[in-house]
Formats: sequence, structure tokens, C-alpha cells
Amino acid sequence: MARLLIGVFLLPLSASLAWAAAKALAGAAMGASGAGPFVAGIGLTTAAWLVGRQAAAARGAAGWAGRAARWLYVLGHELTHALAAWGSGGKVFAISVREKGGHVDLSERSAFVALAPYCVPFHAVAVVAGYRVLLWLRPQARADALFLLLMGAALAFHVLMTWNTLTEVRQPDLDAAGGAVFSLALIGAANGLLILLLLKALFPESVALGPRLRAAGLGAWRFWVGAFDLAAPAARELWRSVRP
Repeated sequence: MARLLIGVFLLPLSASLAWAAAKALAGAAMGASGAGPFVAGIGLTTAAWLVGRQAAAARGAAGWAGRAARWLYVLGHELTHALAAWGSGGKVFAISVREKGGHVDLSERSAFVALAPYCVPFHAVAVVAGYRVLLWLRPQARADALFLLLMGAALAFHVLMTWNTLTEVRQPDLDAAGGAVFSLALIGAANGLLILLLLKALFPESVALGPRLRAAGLGAWRFWVGAFDLAAPAARELWRSVRP
């Protein structure tokens, strides 16, 4: 019950952060210098996702690519579970990855471990790590455009595949973390905040992080103030009708 109440309380903040992230993304896309490859990565991945949803069961290259993308997402999903458990002091016994789903055997589970794959863009982290290795091996490399292209693609891949996973079937991870309301509120808030931080890191001159965060908090506050103003008269009338 406590996590349900926390989830209900966080839902407006989650929506506000998601909206702030969407506006920051639009602003960076239109105003940031050098944002072209990043936007192209998002656009190409979104188009491929839309086509792949129809071609996943088809034969040929299109069907193979759709199934490969699904397998790649499941791999990242299960590895994030494993890394979250390992980072929390747990043990990882086995990992199973299949196109239609996977499973990881852990010594213990928590809300953090259960929700980590929905909040942490594993493939974006892999792009950052790969780019750092490239610069370490070849400091003179000029791969900024490729890095931004892959970051846009990885971020879009995370958001779209997470949405697809959460809307296809009921995920036991949500129940393990404390219920759907609590889990979805945390997932929305974490993704909104993470996208804002990522955009600030990539395009610092085009993203005003502080004002965006304050606007998100103010939006959630206004929602609850408005809800209280609407509910208070009804609550008073109900109290008058039931008290002796």
C-alpha cells in the first residue's frame, strides 16, 4: 500500500519530467549546433522501429533485422538486471537471452534491480564506453558525428523498445518492484530526468537544466494544489453527511 501511494504521488512529477525532456529534446534539435547527427539517429531508429513492428514476423532481411533488434534489446535488458544486482552486492547465477524474452537468475531482487533495465539505457552507455575506448586508442580520431548519431539511435532504441515491452504484455518486473503504479511512476521520472541530463551533457549551450527541473517540479506542485482545491469541498460535504 505504501508503494502504491508513493507511486500515485509521483505520477504528476513523472509526467512533468517526461514533458520537460520532450521540450528539451525539441529545443536541442532546433537550436543546438551539431545536433544534426543526433536527430538523424533518433529519426532513423524510430522509422526502423515502426517498420520493424510490421516486419518482425516476415521472411527475409527485414524480418531478420527486426528479430535481431529484439534479441539485442533483450540482451541489454538482462545484462542491466545482472549489473544492477551485482552492483547491489548480489550474485548472478545464469542469464538466458531469447528473441521473445529472457531471464536472469539472481541471489536477491529489489525494486532497483527489477526496474533498472527500464530506466538505464544500456546501449547508450555502451556507445559512451565504446567512444571512450576509441579516443583512448586513437586520440586523434574525429568521430564526433558518428558518436552523436549512435547516441541518438541508442536513446531512441531504449525509449521505443521500453515502451514496446511495457505495452505488449504485463511485466513481472513491475510487480516485483512494488506494483504497476509505483513502477511506472519511477520509470517515467527516471527516464525524463536521465534524458534531461544526457541532453545537457551533449548540448550544454542549448539545454537549461535548472529551469527545466524547476518547471517540472512546479507542474507537479500545481497539479496537487489543483487536485486539493477540487477535492476539499467534496470531502467537507461528505464529512458533514456522515458525522453524527
